[in-house]
Amino acid sequence: MDTYIKSVVEQAAAIQARRPPMKILLPLDQSRRDGIVLPYAAQMAAALSATIVVVRVIPLTRSIVPKAMGQAEAYLTAIAAGLREDGLVVETSVRRGNPATVIVTLAEEFEADLILMTTRGRSSLGKFVLGSVADAVLASSPKPVLLLSEATNGVPANEENRLEAAYLATVIWNKEAQGLYTKEEAERELERLVALGLDRSVLFSIYQTQEHQGTPCPWLDIDFQMNTLRKFLPENAASIGEEVPELVRVKATITGLTNQ
Repeated sequence: MDTYIKSVVEQAAAIQARRPPMKILLPLDQSRRDGIVLPYAAQMAAALSATIVVVRVIPLTRSIVPKAMGQAEAYLTAIAAGLREDGLVVETSVRRGNPATVIVTLAEEFEADLILMTTRGRSSLGKFVLGSVADAVLASSPKPVLLLSEATNGVPANEENRLEAAYLATVIWNKEAQGLYTKEEAERELERLVALGLDRSVLFSIYQTQEHQGTPCPWLDIDFQMNTLRKFLPENAASIGEEVPELVRVKATITGLTNQ
């Protein structure tokens, strides 16, 4: 347990002696990040004789996928069983909705003393483009939030993969907004991209954000991008023009995705 976590545990232990048993809210997302936060949660709960409330919030766009809720419940049941074997007290809950909003609500509902989550530790650009459930919880929760960095806990952050996922999720939403995809077809395409290795949480959260905004994104069109560059930054347009063969290839790829 690193120095920071140890300090948090010691401070919480002092408070614990004067109050009812502590509760730690532990949101999971069925990804490798769960492997980071679970050991910390178990150590803290054991040290504080605390209850762990393990939760999984399925985004609305994901919750309509067949068996998604059942799979989440089975996942939490297995996690809880493992924690109970270590002598810990565990509660579970699976909900649907906006993850950050529901997590904050669950913290109040279960009277949690602490929310423990993993954050991806992205660069400023990545955080701006992709957003973060953990960041949203941190900003809106009246409860203390402890964030563990994926990047500094043994799991390298693949920024390129996530930016690709954000971009393609927006492309798919554009296709749906233009009437070229039904909602079901869009979600099947998202699942196909997950199978190809793109980040599921980024794909579905960006798609859901674009869907909420309800309008297509014209900047995805390469002709629009080039015309805008020629108008305002002609030197950039000229340098890109030197790479026309590659630009044509990329445009053909995107056109195939958005018009198939």
